[in-house]
Amino acid sequence: MKKRRLWWLAGLVAAVSLLMVPAFGDGPITAEIGTVRLHLDSDGDKVIFDPTAPGSNQIQTLTAGTSCKLTSTGASLVSFAASATQANKNPFPGLKDHRIGVGQNGEGTGEPCARINKDLGQVLKLSLAGALGGQVVGYAELDLGFKFNGSATIQLFRAGVKVGGDITVPCSGASDCGPDSGANDNERVILFLDPADNPGAGHWQAFPITGAFDTIFIKPGNAAETSKAVVSLEGGSNGSLPGPKGVALNTDDTIFELVESFDGEIDCGEDETQSGEDVTLNITRGFDTNGECKGPTDGLLFNFEAGTEGSELFVDFITEPVGGASVAQFLEVITWEFDAPPNVPDGDDQHRTLSYDDPGGTGKQVMPWCVADPRDANGDLPGGLGITVDPSTYLPTGHTSCLIESSSRVAGFFDILDAPPGTFLKVDIVYNVGDGKRWT
Repeated sequence: MKKRRLWWLAGLVAAVSLLMVPAFGDGPITAEIGTVRLHLDSDGDKVIFDPTAPGSNQIQTLTAGTSCKLTSTGASLVSFAASATQANKNPFPGLKDHRIGVGQNGEGTGEPCARINKDLGQVLKLSLAGALGGQVVGYAELDLGFKFNGSATIQLFRAGVKVGGDITVPCSGASDCGPDSGANDNERVILFLDPADNPGAGHWQAFPITGAFDTIFIKPGNAAETSKAVVSLEGGSNGSLPGPKGVALNTDDTIFELVESFDGEIDCGEDETQSGEDVTLNITRGFDTNGECKGPTDGLLFNFEAGTEGSELFVDFITEPVGGASVAQFLEVITWEFDAPPNVPDGDDQHRTLSYDDPGGTGKQVMPWCVADPRDANGDLPGGLGITVDPSTYLPTGHTSCLIESSSRVAGFFDILDAPPGTFLKVDIVYNVGDGKRWT
């Protein structure tokens, strides 16, 4: 199975791989899917999801139930959970005075539910859930309230795996960082994955993150502090001023931007070489079949994955569709590596058949040979700016990929891939429109 560009409610299917190639350049490129706003104010406490694609907002209404325990109705967007040192006190996520914290049995009558207390070992956990299950966050603006001059610790997770290290947010407000001093008690905390989202210096504290996340833990204080640190999660009521994206959205809510992360971009006439486990892919993008070069300014966004599924190697090059009736053209040179030729003792069980899954996701099928070689005398793809191409000239009916050449060799000491001598190399040259996954 393969990942596809996420349109709202289309879903994300994870590819089974042993390797995902890191992002290029200064960091990954992200495309926004929608924004989740945690709105906590006198006009109602709620979670709001606003999809980027056309569609109505979804709303999860938050209320304080018995003993100020947080409950919700409406859409299922975010789940709330809590833990504490005294598990027998049954800690729970709480809501009070438009602030989310942790409550537990016998905590007292001060501000239970509105605060997360370090001396009780309390932790608040938020996770994307329900309609947003499987999505990830690549940018966030948190409205955090502080008390007793303690810091806050943020931990991020994706699918249960921790993303990066702990993030320590010091209380740097102008007051004692207590809820009695209004907005001075609050900090706007920005987390960003895409370097393009770096907000620079401002009235906020900004932290780069190493990966997208679906779950966030908020803890008061840190391991080195002895203070009775307290922190609250807020969303606009008597809170911090918004960050850049909050300003753009005209909100001081806590916001989470849902994204899809891409490895890089490829423009018409450019080529990319990617290496994964036992496979190297060199891919060249031609002009689109209608003679245009559609996509973002710097080229189509793409992801690359490679690994092993069962007994087969695979490579997957995934791009955003160019849109409209036109499609992108690609020329691929795929080099598969096996430890030894298949005809020697203990040689690899090599699968010479090349299979593929086309952009429409019709399923795995054997890749046919091309009807004709699409390359010109210079080895370039057909067409150009303003020149339309009929892919059926080269592709067998019903297919979006075809095999131009296939060869194999045993690597020597001076092989261009620096493969160990004796490695068995199989090279497939493929023409395709759109993107696709290949197995051998």
